[in-house]
Amino acid sequence: MEVEAGWELEGRAAVQQPFLALIGGEEFSDAFADVHAELLAMLGGGKRRVAFLPTCAADGGAEAVDYWCALAQEKLAPLGLSVETPRVVDTASANDADNARVVAEADWVYLGGGYPHVGMRVLAGSRVMDALTESMKRGSLISGASAGAMLMCARSFVMTPELQVEVSRVWEHGPPPDWNPPLPPPLDCFGWLPRIMCAPHFNRRLFPYKWIEPFLLPKGFTIVGIDEQTALVAQPDTGEWHVHGLGAVTIFGDDLKPARHEAGEKIALL
Repeated sequence: MEVEAGWELEGRAAVQQPFLALIGGEEFSDAFADVHAELLAMLGGGKRRVAFLPTCAADGGAEAVDYWCALAQEKLAPLGLSVETPRVVDTASANDADNARVVAEADWVYLGGGYPHVGMRVLAGSRVMDALTESMKRGSLISGASAGAMLMCARSFVMTPELQVEVSRVWEHGPPPDWNPPLPPPLDCFGWLPRIMCAPHFNRRLFPYKWIEPFLLPKGFTIVGIDEQTALVAQPDTGEWHVHGLGAVTIFGDDLKPARHEAGEKIALL
């Protein structure tokens, strides 16, 4: 599913970058409303259609899915958006023609949080995935929060039960200096951002830096760490990436040295 730079949109000249927004989490907090408004303005404003997909939260059950869909309605509709929340949570719903149509016709597709391995299990090879790719190619905004942001990149990892226990233990106060959770298995994702991995919730430091070289950062890859209430947004007309929100974006390249970028800064990501 990897998309190379320079692909063409129907009826438009070739562009260098899809219109993507990678969000580090806490996307429906009140403090992030301004960033949602900025994204809508980049779309041109007006009564735009947004399709929110709770897919990555599917393993949490119907209650969790309904919670995230209701929250998307509550936070996005006041912007003037027409919000649809197709319950794409399993193979059948991912191949449902109506769900695929909603995604294909949306001006903005919003991939919610949860776990990237759940999203890949549900979406890979499905009609909704085809519709999502076509929506991206025709210039719709595709935003992903937390696991949704991880899905758009080349690679991520499986959140195993053992790792989930460890993350839950340190979530509120951060990990101790000697934290050594079990390494998660790697996971191939959409590949829309080749050779890039996204680390959301980066301000919580949920992975040890000693993982970076042997596991998280294969040769030629870049890690993009995104703080909560922060978005890294592609500018499809220029190919630049801009940081929006309250936190920062931290980039790790082959030299393993973190480069921190605050809100308002530009990043040459690809």
